[in-house]
Amino acid sequence: MGRMLQAMTLGPGRLVLEEVEEPVPRPDEVIVELGACGICGTDRAIFRGDTPQEFPIVLGHEYSGTVVALGSEVQTLSEGEQVAIDPNITCGLCSYCRRDLPHLCTRLSPLGIARRGGYAERSAVPERNAHPLPVGVSLQEAALTEPLSCCVRGMQLANIQLGDTVVILGAGPMGCLLIQVARLEGAASLIVSEPLPARRELALDLGADLVLDPGPALEQAILDQTQGIGADVVIEAAGKLATAEAALSLVRRGGTVLWFGVPPASERLQISPYWVNDNEITIRGSFNNPLTFSRSLELIGAGRVRVGPLITDSVRLREMEAALDLSNFPEAGKILVVP
Repeated sequence: MGRMLQAMTLGPGRLVLEEVEEPVPRPDEVIVELGACGICGTDRAIFRGDTPQEFPIVLGHEYSGTVVALGSEVQTLSEGEQVAIDPNITCGLCSYCRRDLPHLCTRLSPLGIARRGGYAERSAVPERNAHPLPVGVSLQEAALTEPLSCCVRGMQLANIQLGDTVVILGAGPMGCLLIQVARLEGAASLIVSEPLPARRELALDLGADLVLDPGPALEQAILDQTQGIGADVVIEAAGKLATAEAALSLVRRGGTVLWFGVPPASERLQISPYWVNDNEITIRGSFNNPLTFSRSLELIGAGRVRVGPLITDSVRLREMEAALDLSNFPEAGKILVVP
């Protein structure tokens, strides 16, 4: 058995690069050699201590790679095959799994959260969680399948109708994926709020009609676009309490607010149940990627969603700690860890 490097998070703000034995596959698993692994906002929140987490853990749940070893019961994959990894391992037996809600599985054990993930040279992955890449999709592009699949789930919950005015707050990597999927869902007018100039430019390139700084000009533009009533759907994609609250002021009566971003678990927002009732506002949360991974990979393969422009930086495992602090990459989009 060989040796490999992995980046182990020991606790908030504590990361070590260590050499360990390579994993051996269980009968239903494959060993995947890392192709690329995206650094997610969730990884950063765990590393800061903003999200509950058991340590130690090898983080990284947005990844792709090449199959280098097969468990004895594997039937659908072969060595040398390139795959994208759906990190969410479910039991298939609990009440939620039986109700076709696997993302709410009571024994959910995601790679990179509950099991060793993609910040390592090799990773053990259940066969059912490794999806072969379509022709023409690179390992770097495939690493964005997981975030895209979360966005596809978000769009299901947002329930955009043909001709809707949609507002997206935040044009980071997730916001830029949501822009493209919202356009595919039939949004007639797509308005984006983003303070960073480079991200505003990318949002326009990926399909936004209007991109503005947060503030009064944004609110007025939405009113002008909607004859004074507000947006049909507002999606918070920045993961900040302020934007989660702002979303409520931008939606029309009878409209939908999707809290897609993930603020720190300890933060709270005051809201009037009377206002929600009186205006018949739908407020949805969006968690995980139930049954959306394979279709998201097909969207990338078909060129219907462009993920390449979102990738701005790549780092090695030895540079992981710096990359987990966005202040070191203030203009970054998606940062990938690569071999």
